[in-house]
Amino acid sequence: MHRRRFFVLALGVMVAGGCGGTGASRVPLAGRLTVVAPAARGQGWDRAARALVSVLTGDGLARTAEVSNYPGGLGAAALGAFAAAREPFTREGRLLLTGMPMVAGAEIANAASVVESTTPLARMVGDWAALVVPAGSRLRAFEDFAAVLRRDPAGLAVGGRMEGGSDHVLYGMIGKCLGVDTRLLDYAGYSSGTEAAQALHDGRVAALLGSARSFVPEIAEGRLRPLVVSSAERIDGIDAPTLMELDVRLEYTDWCGVLGPRGMSSEDRDVAVALCDRVDASSRWRAICAANGWNRVYLSGDDFRQWLATETRRTREVLNELGLLSTFATSCWGSCVQRPYM
Repeated sequence: MHRRRFFVLALGVMVAGGCGGTGASRVPLAGRLTVVAPAARGQGWDRAARALVSVLTGDGLARTAEVSNYPGGLGAAALGAFAAAREPFTREGRLLLTGMPMVAGAEIANAASVVESTTPLARMVGDWAALVVPAGSRLRAFEDFAAVLRRDPAGLAVGGRMEGGSDHVLYGMIGKCLGVDTRLLDYAGYSSGTEAAQALHDGRVAALLGSARSFVPEIAEGRLRPLVVSSAERIDGIDAPTLMELDVRLEYTDWCGVLGPRGMSSEDRDVAVALCDRVDASSRWRAICAANGWNRVYLSGDDFRQWLATETRRTREVLNELGLLSTFATSCWGSCVQRPYM
């Protein structure tokens, strides 16, 4: 039997043998773990990083675990701080929480891609997006929105989170699927979803792209009208079709995944992937995901690496068509858009 195959089987026996009634492992898979989050405390996917740490320690998967925050630069700060492994993963491991903004940030900075500069381990959760307008908007359905874009790609200002982030990339993908010149699309990026929502209500943007779950309260109150969602199936609490239903061949989630340091040994990678497998199977983790409205989109190991490589290429193509790979400025932050739309 090959050494690596024997190692994986032995690891599986160890994990299975250590499972108690609560799903916790009697023998930790790792000693000290640090989860690097590309966000300030309480922002972005920092909550997912802290949830991950709570499961790692609560289920006995690691002896100790902590979060280290590196905000700024579309994840560039976190990626830059995530050096190659110096210790065996089982003794002192490091995990990097990643997502589409970090993938885009590496492309915009003309740096090595995330998939090349790390060891992809697992895609954990995702957040579906929705396109919404004020209740009194003249855009009654997505077909109205699409018709305006086809007639005049720059005719509508669409808001969302920061330029080059997941909302912006999704808007570029929608424009590409509709056959419009994506370089003409008018997108206003804001530093937070709250600021973007205020811009919509102030009439500075005509529509807003963002986390579908974040819009549910205002949709329920009748303040927002959803036009479309980016999920494969309709979302509870949002009466809107999917892009796929409308023959826009696009499914998109603001995903969150886990990476290991570049150059991990095969043994360390196997342990780290097994760790992610255990987290996804944890009842504690699933309860946290349900409470936060995160959708489990689990994919690990080689399957995740291949998916990430494909997603990177898709993102690079859209960023290029948006004109962000040659010139990129964040000084505006949406304040440049002042036209009333309501």
